[in-house]
Amino acid sequence: MNDVKALILCNSPIAIPGIKEFLFYGKVVAVAIPQGNKDLQYLLQPLLQEANLPLILINKKDYKAQLMSVIESHQPTVGLMMTFPFLISAAMMAAVPKGFINFHFGILPQSRGPQPILRHLVNGDAEAGVTVHIVDEGIDTGPIIVQEKIQIEQYDTYGILQGKLAFLAAKLAANLLRILSYGSIIPSLPQDESKAAYYSMPTAAELTIRWKEMEASSIVRIINACNPWNKGAGATINGWTLGCTEATIVGDCEEQQLVGGTILTCDAENGLVVKTIDHKRLRLNIIYTTEGFFSGSRLADFGIQVGMIFD
Repeated sequence: MNDVKALILCNSPIAIPGIKEFLFYGKVVAVAIPQGNKDLQYLLQPLLQEANLPLILINKKDYKAQLMSVIESHQPTVGLMMTFPFLISAAMMAAVPKGFINFHFGILPQSRGPQPILRHLVNGDAEAGVTVHIVDEGIDTGPIIVQEKIQIEQYDTYGILQGKLAFLAAKLAANLLRILSYGSIIPSLPQDESKAAYYSMPTAAELTIRWKEMEASSIVRIINACNPWNKGAGATINGWTLGCTEATIVGDCEEQQLVGGTILTCDAENGLVVKTIDHKRLRLNIIYTTEGFFSGSRLADFGIQVGMIFD
């Protein structure tokens, strides 16, 4: 049986269930996060203090030297990356006996890049998942150790899906720990490059509802993808830009001559209902503005009326 000593690198609360798996079995030597992530620092400090482990704050400018120092002082046998934003150098990989292993919160190789959860939602994918793979010199390109998928439900938001994948990652972390503990070689398979796709950080335009192009189901997906990330999908009406945070398809629209984006109702009884290009009635349940979060019908207080059209 191999002794596992993991250095964990992360930048999101999605990593915490997986970290807890390794903490429970006493297999962590240190956790490192970017120093600007105060929220994650607040969440991790109690866990690590209880285990008498260091939380190391990394800055982008000097992160390579900092991590090499951590590796030299703590002698981890494996590095685990869970949403860590900085690239690992070849020197770092060589300095750790079993190298670095990444938890990618998306299906590889179809969703390479920094925001796989959002991409699965925006692309209308049927499934999301977690892929555990060996880190090489590419971005999300290394051989896959284990992968598990889940169905994306119609009203899964970014936040809901992130929570599901966090606990799926904990399950895979337990499997990985067994592999690392009992095997001298980590079994893996190369990624199928014929299926590979890389997505960079989304632009504001990609996260904006295109009322003249998008059907109701696609609008719901982009809104869900931006909740709570980005505080909603962008939309503009009457020269006013706001965020759509929750929406529901509530039936068919008989007024087929109206263009997509036309407001059908905006009152407390019916809510804010908009026509889509596929002749559906889409109720915008929650809206974000610079003044705060409101139910859709509250836009009437800001002068939004039936017949107005979203750009």
